[in-house]
Amino acid sequence: MHERSIITNVSIWLLWIILTVLMVGGVASVGFMEEKPENTDWAAPTMLVIAAILVLIYFGIRSSAGLLIGGFIGFLSELVGVSTGYPYGSYQYTEVLGLSIGNVPIVLFAAWIIVLSLVCMILKLLGADTKVSIILAPILLVLLDLAIEPVATGSLGAWYWTEEIKGYYGVPISNFGGWLLVGFVAYLPVQFVYGKYTVAGIFPGASIFCFFVAINLLDTQWIGAIAGISSLSIAIASLAYSKKNCLVRLRLK
Repeated sequence: MHERSIITNVSIWLLWIILTVLMVGGVASVGFMEEKPENTDWAAPTMLVIAAILVLIYFGIRSSAGLLIGGFIGFLSELVGVSTGYPYGSYQYTEVLGLSIGNVPIVLFAAWIIVLSLVCMILKLLGADTKVSIILAPILLVLLDLAIEPVATGSLGAWYWTEEIKGYYGVPISNFGGWLLVGFVAYLPVQFVYGKYTVAGIFPGASIFCFFVAINLLDTQWIGAIAGISSLSIAIASLAYSKKNCLVRLRLK
């Protein structure tokens, strides 16, 4: 049992090291290289997969089940979105994120798990009840997407909107309405299929958004950067709030 624990801890550290290297490399390629290095298309999907694996490790079996269901709902919405234009708007994915099913990169499943886990941890650490959580979750997901969109459609080139729009970095307002709707539905299993949690579950998602903030800043996409910084600030505040409450409970005992 002790040996298994050691192996698990070593594996987690290795995953974190690889994830950190990929994120630093991604930021460096955008900020300090004139052209994207060749043969690095694997980096972005690998980064998302590793972050999702870390999330599932930290969340445990029961809580991971809710995330997997929510992630699947999010992925299904992408399949519908690229084929019909609903509920997000008319868009298409490029080859940047790797293998696809129905023109949707498989790694989007991992991406949905990551954003849902970050929102879940923020709300759990803040002690939000069920009603508050299912109301706030879609709003927080939209805030996260405000940081994602400028990078994904810009430097990363992961997808593009097929209609020329002067809105938010060329993103139609319908996209955020879609996030509110799908976010609400996808978060329900996360909220109700949930077990014990560890505070570490917030870090993979937060790390990915450090990456998005850095790219937004380097590309002078200020609104995207502010959205990302706001998301991270809420995450930090939730950690501080949770720690404060824990200390209060210990003193009461």
